[in-house]
Amino acid sequence: MGTKRYAQMCAIAAALDVVGERWTLLIIRDLLTGPKRYNQLLEETLVGIGPNLLAARLQMLMEHGVIQRESVAGDGRGVQYRLTPRGEALRPVVMGLASWGLSHIASYEQDGLVRAEWARLALEAMVAVGPQPEVDESYEFRIGDEVFHVRCENHTARVVEGNPPNEPALVVTADPETFIRIGTEQVAILDAVLSGRVVIAGDTNSLSRCLRLLDLELTSSSSATTDAGVADVS
Repeated sequence: MGTKRYAQMCAIAAALDVVGERWTLLIIRDLLTGPKRYNQLLEETLVGIGPNLLAARLQMLMEHGVIQRESVAGDGRGVQYRLTPRGEALRPVVMGLASWGLSHIASYEQDGLVRAEWARLALEAMVAVGPQPEVDESYEFRIGDEVFHVRCENHTARVVEGNPPNEPALVVTADPETFIRIGTEQVAILDAVLSGRVVIAGDTNSLSRCLRLLDLELTSSSSATTDAGVADVS
């Protein structure tokens, strides 16, 4: 494959021999949200990677048992890539990197690529390092064209694709960029609500519990608007 190995008897070096090359962890990131076709990766999420390099990275990951290629249901010629159990085991690693990286998105450029499914991963990273949920309930998020929810059960919170099975205690609607900027504390939640970029439906108690779970606060850049904003989202 032409890649260099660290040749060190160290678990970290061994892991980096597989996933340490540029673009590799981003391929895994994209497959954490579900199977993807080659063209989806090339044209939608990994903008800037060359087709030959993507093919080489996919081949390498298959050789190491991290991903597998499979046919697409209903498309006799379609092929997609998905994580194997070995690849899925990288989820906490990627979530840990995401949690650490949230504080480094301050340099995010206005014209940078942003996708709704990355907002889902950002939320998963926030939940992973947050406190235990206080009660059993669900919070639904409608971010761009993605719908997912945080399901709180038995003192455990997890992010699940799609609508919750029961009526959610809270429904949050936002565009992906605003949602990510809130998660990285570049945009105050109340400012986003008052500007209409975020719509929150639910009672204030559920909102408070959700914010504590995500280690966020219902703040505004202008303290004078705080009381009005709380009333608006009730």
